[in-house]
Amino acid sequence: MNWERYIGIDYAGRGEPHERTVGIQVVEIDREGRVQRMSPLGGSARSFSWSRQEVYTYLHTQLAVKKEQVIIGIDHNLSFPYSYFGEQGLRDWDDFLSHFVALWPTREQSVRACREQAPPYKNSTELRITETYTASAKSAWNFEQLTGAVSYSTHAGLPWIHALRTEAGSGLHIWPFDGWRPPAGTSVLAEVYPALLYQRYKHADDFPRDWPRDAQDAYVIAAWLRERDGNGTLARYFAADTLTAAEKAIAQRCEGWILGVC
Repeated sequence: MNWERYIGIDYAGRGEPHERTVGIQVVEIDREGRVQRMSPLGGSARSFSWSRQEVYTYLHTQLAVKKEQVIIGIDHNLSFPYSYFGEQGLRDWDDFLSHFVALWPTREQSVRACREQAPPYKNSTELRITETYTASAKSAWNFEQLTGAVSYSTHAGLPWIHALRTEAGSGLHIWPFDGWRPPAGTSVLAEVYPALLYQRYKHADDFPRDWPRDAQDAYVIAAWLRERDGNGTLARYFAADTLTAAEKAIAQRCEGWILGVC
């Protein structure tokens, strides 16, 4: 096994950055397969709802303070469609992150408040290449379609990703922007889509049926990462060799990719 722990995060963009919501859930599975639904209060606390500020603090502690080797799957978009980069004159993903946090200061304000100030998107249903390869993924720009929407969570989460990238430095490999094959000895953060994984695990004997769906989604992310790493197939998903050279170039430099979508 390549990592000490496998962390699944089901994210949400509702409310203020410091407000806890049941829509944000964190699950850890260790190398031995022990599952823990995490609480922001730690220990044996029974409150499992997180705020976005608390998720950031938790991840920062793992990556920059404890410096443990973990792999994190999070269920919001890490970037925008390629057309946006051309329209805004952005060179690459790091350029995009700096641009985004200036327009959407959602570490300090709600997404709803920032929407009142930010310019609208031209095509609210435009998808990245990776999303076109799924049957149900939604556009990060579609704020009107609430069912299965990823717009609020993406706009709420990206500034925290920017902060993690800045503070964790070379100790955090954000896939695939930092390369398709993460080097040994580094922690990894990747975008994962739990709706693609849920059916695989929901009938398993150890599936947490008494947990709310958001916690189950965090669980399937962590379970899939551990299972794929354990059977040696995660490296193939990282490599994404079924993509064309052009697709890989766009994904690594600008759009990103959903881990597991081939």
